[in-house]
Amino acid sequence: MAWRRVGGAICALSLAVSTGCYDAKALVDQVRTDALRSQTQEIDLGLYRTTMPRDPITNTLTEIELRLFGTVPRYKIPTIQKQLKADAYKLRSDTLVAIRKTTAEELGEPDLGQLRTRLMQVANDVLADAPIQSIGVEKIRIVERR
Repeated sequence: MAWRRVGGAICALSLAVSTGCYDAKALVDQVRTDALRSQTQEIDLGLYRTTMPRDPITNTLTEIELRLFGTVPRYKIPTIQKQLKADAYKLRSDTLVAIRKTTAEELGEPDLGQLRTRLMQVANDVLADAPIQSIGVEKIRIVERR
């Protein structure tokens, strides 16, 4: 019988705690903060133009021109812009190296998945304090010359 009273008291106490007071303003502020952190915005990463190494079999040169953008959390934009100003030269150099490593098979992919993955890795290595969530290609132009 004593165990039933103790069990009932524990049950009543847990019910009182779970339905207790809460701070509505704090909950609204938390939801608002979570919503702002989940919003993303596109940021321009620049226009890149390079000539690929000459194909030894066909003796052709391939020129590639890409305009890249990254999606980033909205609240990180000031940090990213600051880092882009400081490290733009490194991002540009590393991105051009990554583009020059692209194979013909990668350029044949409909979504350029492997190239975009490599470019995102480069951007996140350079912009370590403000990671980019995804890389997009706004414009691509590929020209082969013999």
